[in-house]
Amino acid sequence: MFGSLWLAVLGPIIFMPIVYVLGRSIGKKASWVALIPLLYSTIYLGSMIGGIADNPVGEYFDWLPGIRFGLYADALSLPIALTVAVLSAIIVIYSHTYMEHSIHEQYHHDNNKAHATYYALYLAYAASMMGVALSTNLFEFYLFFELMIIPSWALINVYGSGEKEKIALMYLLWSIVGAVIFVTGALSAYALTGSYEISALVNLIGSPWAGFIVLTMLVGLCVKMAMFGLHIWLPFAHAEAPTPISALLSPAMIGLASYAIVRMILPIKGVMDSSFQLSLIWGLLTMIYGGLMVLAQTDIKRLLAYSSMSQMGYLFVGLASATTMGVTGSMMHYISHGLGKAALFLSVGAIMHQTGIRDIRQLGGLAARMPISALAFLIGAMNISGIPPTVGFISKLMIFMGAFGPGAHAISADFMLALVAILSTALTVGYTMWTMRRIFYGPLPDHLENVKEANLYMTIPMLLLCFLSIVLGIYPRPILDPLLKIVGEILR
Repeated sequence: MFGSLWLAVLGPIIFMPIVYVLGRSIGKKASWVALIPLLYSTIYLGSMIGGIADNPVGEYFDWLPGIRFGLYADALSLPIALTVAVLSAIIVIYSHTYMEHSIHEQYHHDNNKAHATYYALYLAYAASMMGVALSTNLFEFYLFFELMIIPSWALINVYGSGEKEKIALMYLLWSIVGAVIFVTGALSAYALTGSYEISALVNLIGSPWAGFIVLTMLVGLCVKMAMFGLHIWLPFAHAEAPTPISALLSPAMIGLASYAIVRMILPIKGVMDSSFQLSLIWGLLTMIYGGLMVLAQTDIKRLLAYSSMSQMGYLFVGLASATTMGVTGSMMHYISHGLGKAALFLSVGAIMHQTGIRDIRQLGGLAARMPISALAFLIGAMNISGIPPTVGFISKLMIFMGAFGPGAHAISADFMLALVAILSTALTVGYTMWTMRRIFYGPLPDHLENVKEANLYMTIPMLLLCFLSIVLGIYPRPILDPLLKIVGEILR
């Protein structure tokens, strides 16, 4: 049971009581204890990348008759789990300083118990996301999915800002609704196939119930993706969560649903084909609506929340294409959006930490005072906008090639839909660079004269995210080549 994959996922959970007990004595230094299992997960999962194309790894144990728990790392699940591990490890370092300030503001003293609780919940949150990516059966996926909801709700409820209790409840209720809709489809699939194994879902091909099962599972997952019409919770939760949690919630958690669609729904051949145009329009509508809502925001965190919604539209367009190029592009965009949006959130978190301001109208001229934060914002903006040399350029190019290029589904509105997609990308470039100009350039307001850059605990994580964004943009092949191969096999 406790092979290396299990240890990579359960290690953070095993460390929860250790972090909590030690944290009550050492306070903010609990971040370094929490970093230990996250570093192990990152190093172990990262060490598998080179050989995963030909040597997938599975570890299983029987829990109940008919229910076998397992973790499976292949060229599809491993990059997703590794992205979660990398982001979790980097952001826990950032939390060291950010949460010290946040907790002191909330409790008016350095509350060791608050630090201990935060890092224990953080580990549960990170472990559950890795578990979602590596699960092998629907029951296990649902357990990790629910475990993912509980600590994230608690982190917003306890450590958030504004009307945090009300917003945390909204987030919880929407998450439960999505989970219930998803599990309705999952139980229906079990009733028809007699198995909880995700691999058994292909047996639904040709079943008259396949459409219902796919629809319920898809809608449940799209609640988590915050697709248009199911997005109400997103701007509130992401804006009022503590910034380190926003940096996980926004890029890492909501995108996991896109991975689940590839793993569970796309292998059921023909189902997505019949609704390609409708799905494509839904994705484009999400892209455009999220992008337009960004333009109306003055709160820097809510602005990034709507930006995340827009980026989920890109992922969905790639998935809807049901082509090897488009789907692979979506999975690469999960990685690029994870790195880029985390960099953006950490950058604005540093600004809030150093200035106490989150209203864009009160900011300006900060590039000279906070150059590393400005650089992180620029690279993050380039990543989600699809500008080379970041990995976001590769992911968006592949999504558009898959959805609108040779071999894509031929529909009469192809040209107009492609034009909408291009305009949405231009909108992304426009709103990110416009926001950067408003925050970092122009005259420096008098009340920001004494602002200086955040400390190394906050700037080093930002630089790491920038570095990874560019390295993967220049040399994506260790992840991209195996991913293309396995997606091709899934869609064949």
